Amino acid sequence: MRRAVQFGFVVALLGGWRPLALLAQESVATSGDTQTQQTVNNELTQAGSRDDPSSRSEDATSVSPQKEEPVYAGSLNGSGLIAMDESAEKHLLFSMTTGGGWDTNPGNMEKASSSGVYSLSPYLGYRMATQRSQLIVQYQPTFLGYNSEVYARQSLHRASGSMLFTQSERLTWKVDAFGNYGPNGTRLLSSSQAVAVGEVPGTSGASSASYLGNSSNLTYVAGSVSAAYRLSEQDTIAVTGTNAYSRTSDLNQQGGIANLQVAYTRAVSETVSWNGYAQGGHFYGDLAYETYGAGGGLRWRPRERTSLSVSVGPQFTTCDCASSRTGLTYSVSFGTRIADKWQMYALTDHLPTVSYLGPSLWQRSASSGVQYQVTRIGVISADVGYISSDTLKAVSSYRGISWGVNYGFHLPHGLAVLYTYRGYATNTGGAETNRNLAQASITWTYRGGEVFQGR
Repeated sequence: MRRAVQFGFVVALLGGWRPLALLAQESVATSGDTQTQQTVNNELTQAGSRDDPSSRSEDATSVSPQKEEPVYAGSLNGSGLIAMDESAEKHLLFSMTTGGGWDTNPGNMEKASSSGVYSLSPYLGYRMATQRSQLIVQYQPTFLGYNSEVYARQSLHRASGSMLFTQSERLTWKVDAFGNYGPNGTRLLSSSQAVAVGEVPGTSGASSASYLGNSSNLTYVAGSVSAAYRLSEQDTIAVTGTNAYSRTSDLNQQGGIANLQVAYTRAVSETVSWNGYAQGGHFYGDLAYETYGAGGGLRWRPRERTSLSVSVGPQFTTCDCASSRTGLTYSVSFGTRIADKWQMYALTDHLPTVSYLGPSLWQRSASSGVQYQVTRIGVISADVGYISSDTLKAVSSYRGISWGVNYGFHLPHGLAVLYTYRGYATNTGGAETNRNLAQASITWTYRGGEVFQGR
């Protein structure tokens, strides 16, 4: 009875707020799930754009290098992107979110049993920026409770960190890490981590649409270390090492992949660069085999807030678990902002990887979204994601689709309200399930939303 009263109070409270200020746009990503492989592709296509103009070579050709692009980290609390090089005065990042709604299928079962749901999610981060280094670390737990006694309370813990270090005028290091632990279904109800698609926040289909039912607690950890060395004004070489590990407790499924990539980038103008790469990886755990590949791509930035990245190449594996040992890997991303009111993105890839689903010989994902400032005080956004994966240990294949619509606005004193609808449709080893969630939440942000603008 107490839970029902609490839930009703939250919904009534949120329904009574009136919009008074502009929404800090909602975060949408790179993937904790494919974050490691996306880091490889981002390093491949962006390495040539981090050059220091003050150190340009005297014997360089007349071709101008690409303009420097801002470096962003996705916020864990669903507020968009955080600029790595923003003023060092804003060290502490803090917010608190509480909400309530209705979940049609909390257990993600074929025979659904719906329930009211309420949540509490604090967020803590720290940012530091100097002339040579930029650092962001974040932590966010999510605590869920259901009105129905059929479902137990749940908690999910997520953390991330990014560091960019300029050792010299030519050499730059970058370190990224991400991890989460908790029930697999709780991840779908928490705010999604954004990935930077140029200067637009996006979400990975591999993150938004992947969910294995009855898998209990999920452990996922991904990290990367890269070094980019500027050979000349137009030429950069980058070496990136990555590792991703996934484990689902009830399915007794685990595995990881360690990958090393060497990439060369050539800036042919201020807006275009091309690249080539070679990489090799080792899968360990439930699937143990090697994978090798090479390829190339380009990055095009026709204007300040529009970017297109393409990477493609053949990939070979030594796995005896399927006949499809050879395939074509690709990664495409597009993001644009139009007239300060519209912004949209699209992502797609085909990779051998380790994600929230576990190790897979091949995984395909796609996602797209759009955000629009409908009035001076309100922003609406819509997103859709897709993922399919085969050669998992516990199930023969997986296919998932997610979609969502959000509307939010700011209130005075650092408060913001968000109304969300999400839907999921999955097929796990031939068993199809559906899930829908309607939720309203309110967030208080330290310093009145100065940090979490995302625009």
